[in-house]
Amino acid sequence: MSEISDSIITEYNKNPVHFYEMKDFDVSYHEWNFICWDDITVYLKIDSDVVTEFSFSWNPGQVTTASCSLLAEMIEWKTIDEVMTRWYETFVGRWLDVLPRRRRAVIIGLLWVRNAIHQRRKDKKSDSNEILVEEFEDVLED
Repeated sequence: MSEISDSIITEYNKNPVHFYEMKDFDVSYHEWNFICWDDITVYLKIDSDVVTEFSFSWNPGQVTTASCSLLAEMIEWKTIDEVMTRWYETFVGRWLDVLPRRRRAVIIGLLWVRNAIHQRRKDKKSDSNEILVEEFEDVLED
């Protein structure tokens, strides 16, 4: 992990962005990661297929807190189709490159956001993380 990544993780843990339980959300998704025990809920407010507000809550670890904070900055005011194109590389582009064993923590918020969008779309993909695992297989292997 680079010094920049370490600084970002430290800073976002001290001052997380959008870390609160949204009350008037349009869709939310809660799950825990059985590998690192991150337990989070993501909340989305969506207007005309545009994410107008994002927040997260519960009990995320340090890397997940940092990545969800960055995620907020990357998905607000984007269409849900644009959000669905976000990948691990999006975070690396924002200077959050971590050791391979911590990559799952980087994308867990994104996975939950994608599941929330699947839930909203009622495309029957929200009940299965297997679909997302296949899409992120190269990242999740480590």
